[in-house]
Amino acid sequence: MRILKINSEIEKAISEILTYELKNPAITGIISVTKVDTTNDLEYCKVYVSIFTPGGDKEEVFNQIKHSAGFIRRELCKKVQLRKVPFLTFYLDDSYTYGEKIEDKIEEIQKSRKENENGNQ
Repeated sequence: MRILKINSEIEKAISEILTYELKNPAITGIISVTKVDTTNDLEYCKVYVSIFTPGGDKEEVFNQIKHSAGFIRRELCKKVQLRKVPFLTFYLDDSYTYGEKIEDKIEEIQKSRKENENGNQ
Protein backbone atom coordinates (compact mmCIF):
# COMPACT_ATOMS: atom_id res chain seq x y z
CA MET A 1 0.00 0.00 0.00
CA ARG A 2 2.86 2.35 0.81
CA ILE A 3 4.45 1.93 -2.63
CA LEU A 4 1.16 2.88 -4.32
CA LYS A 5 1.16 6.18 -2.44
CA ILE A 6 4.80 6.78 -3.37
CA ASN A 7 4.04 6.02 -7.03
CA SER A 8 1.14 8.47 -6.93
CA GLU A 9 3.27 11.24 -5.40
CA ILE A 10 6.10 10.66 -7.88
CA GLU A 11 3.67 10.65 -10.82
CA LYS A 12 2.12 13.94 -9.69
CA ALA A 13 5.52 15.58 -9.10
CA ILE A 14 7.00 14.48 -12.44
CA SER A 15 3.89 15.72 -14.25
CA GLU A 16 4.36 19.14 -12.64
CA ILE A 17 8.07 19.17 -13.49
CA LEU A 18 7.46 18.25 -17.13
CA THR A 19 4.69 20.82 -17.47
CA TYR A 20 6.03 23.81 -15.56
CA GLU A 21 9.73 23.50 -14.80
CA LEU A 22 11.42 21.84 -17.74
CA LYS A 23 12.60 24.70 -19.95
CA ASN A 24 13.73 22.75 -22.99
CA PRO A 25 12.41 24.28 -26.24
CA ALA A 26 12.68 20.90 -27.98
CA ILE A 27 10.08 19.44 -25.60
CA THR A 28 6.76 20.49 -27.10
CA GLY A 29 3.23 19.17 -27.24
CA ILE A 30 1.11 17.55 -24.59
CA ILE A 31 3.01 15.23 -22.30
CA SER A 32 1.32 13.19 -19.62
CA VAL A 33 2.69 10.71 -17.16
CA THR A 34 0.47 7.66 -17.54
CA LYS A 35 2.06 5.33 -15.01
CA VAL A 36 4.87 5.18 -12.48
CA ASP A 37 6.29 1.90 -11.19
CA THR A 38 8.81 2.16 -8.35
CA THR A 39 10.72 -0.79 -6.91
CA ASN A 40 10.10 -1.58 -3.24
CA ASP A 41 13.65 -0.58 -2.28
CA LEU A 42 13.17 2.83 -4.02
CA GLU A 43 16.24 2.24 -6.21
CA TYR A 44 14.54 2.49 -9.59
CA CYS A 45 11.42 4.03 -11.02
CA LYS A 46 9.90 3.35 -14.43
CA VAL A 47 8.05 6.39 -15.72
CA TYR A 48 5.64 5.89 -18.62
CA VAL A 49 4.84 9.01 -20.63
CA SER A 50 2.37 9.65 -23.40
CA ILE A 51 3.28 12.35 -25.90
CA PHE A 52 0.99 14.13 -28.33
CA THR A 53 2.82 16.45 -30.69
CA PRO A 54 0.71 17.77 -33.56
CA GLY A 55 3.12 18.16 -36.44
CA GLY A 56 6.08 17.34 -34.20
CA ASP A 57 8.46 14.44 -33.77
CA LYS A 58 7.33 12.30 -30.84
CA GLU A 59 10.60 10.32 -30.75
CA GLU A 60 12.69 13.50 -30.55
CA VAL A 61 10.56 14.85 -27.68
CA PHE A 62 10.87 11.51 -25.89
CA ASN A 63 14.67 11.51 -26.36
CA GLN A 64 14.85 15.02 -24.90
CA ILE A 65 12.83 13.89 -21.87
CA LYS A 66 15.19 10.93 -21.36
CA HIS A 67 18.14 13.30 -21.70
CA SER A 68 16.61 15.50 -18.97
CA ALA A 69 16.22 12.61 -16.49
CA GLY A 70 18.95 13.97 -14.18
CA PHE A 71 17.30 17.39 -13.94
CA ILE A 72 13.89 15.79 -13.39
CA ARG A 73 15.32 13.61 -10.60
CA ARG A 74 16.92 16.64 -8.88
CA GLU A 75 13.63 18.51 -9.00
CA LEU A 76 11.84 15.41 -7.75
CA CYS A 77 14.13 15.45 -4.69
CA LYS A 78 12.78 18.91 -3.84
CA LYS A 79 9.12 17.96 -4.29
CA VAL A 80 8.84 14.49 -2.73
CA GLN A 81 10.05 13.70 0.77
CA LEU A 82 11.67 10.28 0.50
CA ARG A 83 14.70 8.80 2.23
CA LYS A 84 15.96 7.84 -1.21
CA VAL A 85 14.85 9.24 -4.57
CA PRO A 86 14.90 6.52 -7.24
CA PHE A 87 16.76 6.62 -10.54
CA LEU A 88 14.29 7.40 -13.30
CA THR A 89 13.91 5.42 -16.49
CA PHE A 90 11.45 6.76 -19.04
CA TYR A 91 9.32 4.65 -21.35
CA LEU A 92 7.08 5.82 -24.17
CA ASP A 93 3.49 4.76 -23.58
CA ASP A 94 1.81 4.19 -26.94
CA SER A 95 -1.32 2.60 -25.49
CA TYR A 96 -3.45 5.56 -26.62
CA THR A 97 -2.29 5.14 -30.23
CA TYR A 98 -2.79 1.38 -29.98
CA GLY A 99 -6.31 1.95 -28.62
CA GLU A 100 -7.12 4.28 -31.51
CA LYS A 101 -5.99 1.64 -34.02
CA ILE A 102 -8.20 -1.00 -32.38
CA GLU A 103 -11.14 1.40 -32.33
CA ASP A 104 -10.66 2.11 -36.04
CA LYS A 105 -10.59 -1.63 -36.79
CA ILE A 106 -13.81 -2.18 -34.82
CA GLU A 107 -15.54 0.62 -36.71
CA GLU A 108 -14.30 -0.84 -39.99
CA ILE A 109 -15.69 -4.29 -39.09
CA GLN A 110 -19.04 -2.82 -38.02
CA LYS A 111 -19.28 -0.82 -41.25
CA SER A 112 -18.45 -3.93 -43.28
CA ARG A 113 -21.15 -5.94 -41.46
CA LYS A 114 -23.77 -3.27 -42.11
CA GLU A 115 -22.85 -3.18 -45.79
CA ASN A 116 -23.13 -6.98 -45.98
CA GLU A 117 -26.50 -6.96 -44.22
CA ASN A 118 -27.84 -4.27 -46.55
CA GLY A 119 -26.49 -6.10 -49.60
CA ASN A 120 -28.14 -9.39 -48.63
CA GLN A 121 -31.61 -7.92 -48.31
